[in-house]
Amino acid sequence: MRPRGALLPLLLLAFCAACRQGEERAAPVSPAPCRRVVSLAPNLTETFFALGLGDRMVGVDDYSLWPPAVAKLPRLGGLFNPNLETVVALHPDLALLVPSERDLGEKLRRFHVESLIVTNETVADVERSFRTVAVRCGVPEAGERLAAAFRDGLRPDPLPGRPKVLLSTGRSAGRLADLVVAGPNTFLDELLQRLGAVNAFADAPVRYPEVGMEEILARAPDVVIELRGEALSPEVQRRLIADWQALPQVPAVRAGRVRVIAGLHVLTPGPRLPLLYRDLRAALEPGR
Repeated sequence: MRPRGALLPLLLLAFCAACRQGEERAAPVSPAPCRRVVSLAPNLTETFFALGLGDRMVGVDDYSLWPPAVAKLPRLGGLFNPNLETVVALHPDLALLVPSERDLGEKLRRFHVESLIVTNETVADVERSFRTVAVRCGVPEAGERLAAAFRDGLRPDPLPGRPKVLLSTGRSAGRLADLVVAGPNTFLDELLQRLGAVNAFADAPVRYPEVGMEEILARAPDVVIELRGEALSPEVQRRLIADWQALPQVPAVRAGRVRVIAGLHVLTPGPRLPLLYRDLRAALEPGR
């Protein structure tokens, strides 16, 4: 089992690389609420709009695709290539960042741009992020409302049988090599727990390990779920499922319990996480 670094899906890397260096931290808060905000992470973009603050957003990262209103906003680069010049030219008074973008926050400080660094590894982190952003932007009530709806949508809803589940978070169709899975202490692992399922890689040494076929055979998952953070055609979904026929010994393959969940909400730990929770429950229902 090998840790996955630069080859991890971009969204998960953004949320989990160098994340636990403390709780959310911000530059000193200005007396007035922020009015011109940039976001350099899809989950923070979604949170900002879910708080009803979309009219204050003036720029987003290249991977922010939801809600549709972001299509009209300037693009500021990605996790590994943020365009500092473009960001500064927008004259923001606040930048929303994930922990792996701390260096960018330091650079922005030299241009008198404050940053708010928000951790989103766990379900609790995600809920806390709503309040953190809302308080910083002067709308604490909106943060409380969003957090309450989020909690309600993620209430524990255990399924019978405690199935052992493998969550694949990234690989190319046509091969099972270089398979990245969800491990412990991740929001995906927590969703499985709330559904009464067992993560097949809950004891992995890292959050998102790369695993080989021998390890998959040894874990013998009852269900395999391929998670993808973009919409997939039915043909691509069929190919992803068909690839698992290379491992007929796996209980999930023998029982025909290989599933695909794909969409912009799937790998983004933000306010739409309850949608993924419902998708996971449907995929795990016995007899489906």
